[in-house]
Amino acid sequence: MRRILVTGGEGQVGGELVRRAWPDDVEITAPKRAELDLTDASAIGAYVAAGGFAAIVNPAAYTAVDKAESEVAQAFAVNALAPAALADAARAADIPLVHVSTDYVFRGDASAPYETDAEIDPIGIYGASKAAGEFAVRLGHKRSVIVRTAWVVSARRANFVKTMLRYGAERDLMRVVADQHGARRLRPISPRRSRRSRSG
Repeated sequence: MRRILVTGGEGQVGGELVRRAWPDDVEITAPKRAELDLTDASAIGAYVAAGGFAAIVNPAAYTAVDKAESEVAQAFAVNALAPAALADAARAADIPLVHVSTDYVFRGDASAPYETDAEIDPIGIYGASKAAGEFAVRLGHKRSVIVRTAWVVSARRANFVKTMLRYGAERDLMRVVADQHGARRLRPISPRRSRRSRSG
């Protein structure tokens, strides 16, 4: 039996990973916050060392983009320090780490879709904390992959689709920004440092 540690199992991405159909020889372990404090590096190291895991998937994140501007320490604790500790623990256990990041690591003013090796240039605390987490993972563990996502949608928790459905039932007219674009990209980010390039 291969055990996979999934952090943030109560969130949208982690929750969907926990509920999906996995092969019979895979066991998903998704500890609640009370079982694994992601702001405690020593707790992370001990949990991974004792778990006998075959891999770690880290979708856990502080995702309150606006609140992050006034909760800097909390954002960096979960989005930067926790990934660093997970990278250390994964390296010590010699297991792969998949780290989920965000398009907020980019400036957001490009005229074309961002490539995975585009320059990281966040403009807010949330993006900066996620960028720091990427660097910690990329430089801290060679057996790591970073997956950037956006527009997360699930049946659980709040998200854009559920908000629009609620507004549509309550209002005759809705005003929505029309200058944001998303796209699916399946190419992983190299564990080596990405080259810096202009993105548009």
